[in-house]
Amino acid sequence: MTRREQRIRIMNCIYQYLLTEKELDDIFEDNLDINDKESIEFIVTNTIGVINELDNLIAQIEPLLIDYRFKRLGYIEQSLLLLSAYQLNLKEIDKPIIINEAIEIAKLYCDDEAPRFINGILDKV
Repeated sequence: MTRREQRIRIMNCIYQYLLTEKELDDIFEDNLDINDKESIEFIVTNTIGVINELDNLIAQIEPLLIDYRFKRLGYIEQSLLLLSAYQLNLKEIDKPIIINEAIEIAKLYCDDEAPRFINGILDKV
């Protein structure tokens, strides 16, 4: 499984959590139908990290949203911004890689304006 595929799974987990507030075990059961231990570890670690830091990440992102509130964004955009901000804060992966991945995923799952919007926000994180 590629890192992009893993990030899409993480985005799905975060999306599902934001939308339903289901237990993480149930969310992982829905999204971890794979046998790749490295992928599972990456997905679980990043998802739990985002959920544990949810309030701090929102507080970090919201001031960057000129004339917007975080909760007014679509759940997919929220999920991508949360995941990307979390990974940027870890400083384990280069910033351009994280931003590019978020943009490419946004191109697949969001409307036409989202990639540019996400790029602008993440560039300020």
